[in-house]
Amino acid sequence: MANLRTNFLGVEIKNPVGVTSCDFGGSAYLAKRVIDQGIGWLVGKTVHKIDGPHRWPRPYFYSLKHFGPELRDSWVCSQMFHNMPYEKYMETEGPATLKVCNDNDVLFIASVSGIGLDLESWTSLCKDQEAMGAKVIELDTGGPHATFGAVEAHKDVGAPLALDPDTAYTVTKACVDAVKVPIVFKMTPQCVNTAALALAVERAGAAGISANNAFYGTWIDHETGTFYGGPYSSGGLMGRAWQLFSLAKVLEITATTKIPVIGIGGIFTYDDCVRYMMGGCSVAGLCSAVYSRGVGVLKDCIEGMSAFMDRKGYKSVEEFTRLCVDDFSYIRDWPKEEAPMQYPSPVVPKFDLDKCKRCGTCEKLCAYGAVHVDKENGPVYNEHCMGCAWCQGHCPQNAVTMVLKDTGDLVWNGRGLPEQWCK
Repeated sequence: MANLRTNFLGVEIKNPVGVTSCDFGGSAYLAKRVIDQGIGWLVGKTVHKIDGPHRWPRPYFYSLKHFGPELRDSWVCSQMFHNMPYEKYMETEGPATLKVCNDNDVLFIASVSGIGLDLESWTSLCKDQEAMGAKVIELDTGGPHATFGAVEAHKDVGAPLALDPDTAYTVTKACVDAVKVPIVFKMTPQCVNTAALALAVERAGAAGISANNAFYGTWIDHETGTFYGGPYSSGGLMGRAWQLFSLAKVLEITATTKIPVIGIGGIFTYDDCVRYMMGGCSVAGLCSAVYSRGVGVLKDCIEGMSAFMDRKGYKSVEEFTRLCVDDFSYIRDWPKEEAPMQYPSPVVPKFDLDKCKRCGTCEKLCAYGAVHVDKENGPVYNEHCMGCAWCQGHCPQNAVTMVLKDTGDLVWNGRGLPEQWCK
């Protein structure tokens, strides 16, 4: 049986699967719902003293699933930080949520947001959370829509603080100096130079990074000719497809810094959790998946990770954490042909005629019109083939591999990395 226990920021947790800052960390009642699924950690709903974000429009979750099956897990969210007045939270739900976490062997991570570069607004919240008993504190500087609804004086709340390395350093350093518990800085995907910002908060003494917060987004209802939900850009929790962008931003951090990272963004399944951890994250957190597919998705991820580890022979999560980080590079560094690209392509598809069902998918989807499917002899390619592997990725029978035309040597079987055939 795989051992999922791991150490995160000096605290031993029962497994690396958790829930990031959202409603489920906002009250003891909701926390218990996800805790009962077996999670190892939970981030509280972001608390604050900002005028505006505690008043949301209602309704505030606008699911896009009715606009097409590919949008099943996507929606626009105009919800912001905690809707409860700060003083009430500190008297009631804060201590109660912390207690239910402690009683169930779950690490509680407090989440706070101050007001721009008003450092006292940050440090006072951090001190309160430390006094309450939180063992780790997250600085929620990455919210894409915190200013939507806030007064003009608070226009620098949220994402603006996570775009500039100098600003991020200043806020982080003040909070690190103010408390003794570890400080985690939360990233926004809007940041262009993620590596520089990560290095800045590392220099400031941050013990870890959360990456990434949601991106902003909006939608138009074509039937009514109006915006859908609200005429504004707000938090777009973009579902599993969002993972591709978030994971790339995560790797800019993990390939640059050595501090632990909480992986966030489009995590829906156990293999998504594993993927983020192979990309350098110490733990993996779900948010939109819990809303979109129910709290049971958490238990599925934990059990799926355990089964995966047994199948692959991993005895601990540390064995696959950061597995891919050292291989991270940019397309400019990948071996390629001397310019210009050869035509016809030296890389071509090879069709396994025993597997092929002559369904015609490869012919239908070939952008170059290079594949023709003969009902008796199967698919063939012509001189227009570019060796792109699109037919391989879409074959429902996995009947296509990519090979060198002259030698037949395998270039790619559709899993992992292709061979570096070009020397």
